[in-house]
Parts: sequence; C-alpha cells; structure tokens
Amino acid sequence: MKVSTQLIERVINKERKAQLELYRICFSTLMSVAFRYKKNEADAAALSNDAFLKILLNISKYNTETPINAWVRRIAINNAIDDYRKNKKREKTIETVDNFDNIEEADYFELNNEIEYQELNKMLLSLPNATRVVFNLFAIDGYSHKEITEELNIKLETSKWHMKEARKRLKALLIKRTSVNEI
Repeated sequence: MKVSTQLIERVINKERKAQLELYRICFSTLMSVAFRYKKNEADAAALSNDAFLKILLNISKYNTETPINAWVRRIAINNAIDDYRKNKKREKTIETVDNFDNIEEADYFELNNEIEYQELNKMLLSLPNATRVVFNLFAIDGYSHKEITEELNIKLETSKWHMKEARKRLKALLIKRTSVNEI
C-alpha cells in the first residue's frame, strides 16, 4: 500500500476525491481485519467504515515515517476492540456448550495444510464472540495476554482460557474436516 504525502495533504484539506482515493487504497486492509471480527459482510463493512472515519479524523497525526499499512491496520484493530467492548454489554451471551473432551489426539502435521482462506475464516467465525476476539488478538495480531487483558478489561486467566478454548475448538473442526475429506 503506497500513499503519497500529497494525497495525505489533500485528505487533511478535506478534498473528497482524495478521501475516496485513500478509501480505495485502505479498503482491503480494513476489510481483512474486520472479517476476522465480524460474522457477515455487512457488519464487516460497517466496522471498516467506522475505522476509515477514524483514519480521516486522525490523518493529521499520521507520521509519514511509519508505513501507512501498519498505521491503518492498528486503527482497524483498535476499532474492532472498541466495537467489541461496546457490544459486549448489549449482547446476551447464550452459547452452546460443546463437549470436545473426548476428541482423539491428532498430529497437526497430518492435517491438510491447504485450507482455503474462506474455510479457515468460517472456522474462526464459528467461535464464540469473546473467544474469537481473544484468538484474533493473540494469534493473528500479536497481542500478549497482558495487553489483551488491558484492552478488553478481562482477567489474565480469562484471556488464557479463551485462547485454550479457541485452540481446542479449531482443532476439533480441523479433525472433523480431515475425516470428512477422507471419506
């Protein structure tokens, strides 16, 4: 993703065409982050648009020495965290409890390495919301458990439990996928 300093200046000056050009440049990065946190395209698009609004409001603070992709990605992740916090209070968490205790151990290297992006994303989206958010922050976005606890206002043990639960559920889904493909 390349953005010229002239484009940034035009966006700061609130030129509509420049804003649209920046939106087109940032769109794929914003959506790739949003799809990891939202279950459908409409919600992911809304999350992306909220993040882009924050980009527009804070573009004057952007340091051109920092890669624009990293800056946009950080805003998108922080926006997803904010959205999670806001909606956490409103959502009734009625989750089904699955029994994954009797799953046969399998070697991860035996599992099919060629999982399509959509299929992996579908697996991630099948996780309960809080578990998916913790998994994304830890495994994909590189947050530590301590950082997750600070961002989501949860206990360290809770963050670690969600990570363990995500791994267990994803492993079960991978094993199920492998057994279905072998038939």
